[in-house]
Amino acid sequence: MGMEEVQRIKALFQDLGIEPVYLEHEPVLTSEDAAKTRGFQLKQGIKAIVLTNGNNEWLIVDVPADKKVNIKAVAEKKSWSKGKTRMATPEEVLEKTGCQIGAVPPFGHKTEIPLFVDEAIFENQESAFNIGLRTHSVKLKTTEMKKLLQELHASFGVFTV
Repeated sequence: MGMEEVQRIKALFQDLGIEPVYLEHEPVLTSEDAAKTRGFQLKQGIKAIVLTNGNNEWLIVDVPADKKVNIKAVAEKKSWSKGKTRMATPEEVLEKTGCQIGAVPPFGHKTEIPLFVDEAIFENQESAFNIGLRTHSVKLKTTEMKKLLQELHASFGVFTV
């Protein structure tokens, strides 16, 4: 669990010619802990939030770590019921991504899951996020992150409150 995701993401970076800075650190669960441990500002972090519509449809929303996901905006963009769209449970997150909450990367999951990306993540020069384990993360230029997300056909918009 998790190490497979780390290797998958490293391979994706290599395939796209992206050279992030790999970090290994004490386990972190919250975005605040991650920012302190990495020595970055909270807004530089990217949270990957797993959502479902309750009908076995899933997506991941990538948002700046200092913001909260706007579930209603995501439901509207996806044409899902606003009343039934919710965050996945820890068990569902593990099943769908192979990762524990707090370690879910913004992309590169074991099964293909649609990606929604809040455009505010591109306001930083560098971004940081976990890559499958609570002890492994990366820092990379935001321009490279945008290139990678475009390559993965992510949908961009405003998905935070």
